[in-house]
Amino acid sequence: MKEPGLLQFYISREWLNKFNTFAEPGPITNHTFLCSHGGIPPNKYHYIDDLVVILPQNVWEYLYNRFGGGPAVNHLYVCSVCQVEIEALAKRRRVEIDTFIKLNKAFQAEESPSVIYCISMQWFREWEAFVKGKDNEPPGPIDNSRIAVAKGSGHMQVKQGADYGQISEETWVYLSTLYGGGPEIAIRQNVAQVQELESWHGEQKIEAETRAA
Repeated sequence: MKEPGLLQFYISREWLNKFNTFAEPGPITNHTFLCSHGGIPPNKYHYIDDLVVILPQNVWEYLYNRFGGGPAVNHLYVCSVCQVEIEALAKRRRVEIDTFIKLNKAFQAEESPSVIYCISMQWFREWEAFVKGKDNEPPGPIDNSRIAVAKGSGHMQVKQGADYGQISEETWVYLSTLYGGGPEIAIRQNVAQVQELESWHGEQKIEAETRAA
């Protein structure tokens, strides 16, 4: 081997374990501790020493010439691009969950909402896991197909026994604007019918009271 050079290289501990265990470990894979931008993901930086081994320049060159792969890493740094993305994601989660809580609180305060929207609980649980930070990936478009059934007129109604939640029109508009999808399932209360029914009950009561008199 050559004399030690002036540079030191970092190599994946996982790959080095393969090298020590297998006759053919395959190409060097330093992507196990790097992000797609070539830096260290912020969430891995605090335990980076567990993921890498420092090699002298001559040892790195020997391994690289024999197995290929890479990339070469001489300096470990937190990726600023990933850091910005993480902060933006945290802000997005915070805004979405705060907005939902605010809209849902207003919905709960409504004594008699004129319209109630239905949303698939399967999709809602995925969204909830995302905004609470349990899942890194946001959900896809809202998928109400499992809870919807089309009436003869083409109007969508909720399927009997379906796993769904009830939300306000404002909440539906907010979530569907962000994520798209559907179909829209609205349960509308016909205010005119309710008033007519109340009026009819009132007349019946007055008539009964008149008879009693």
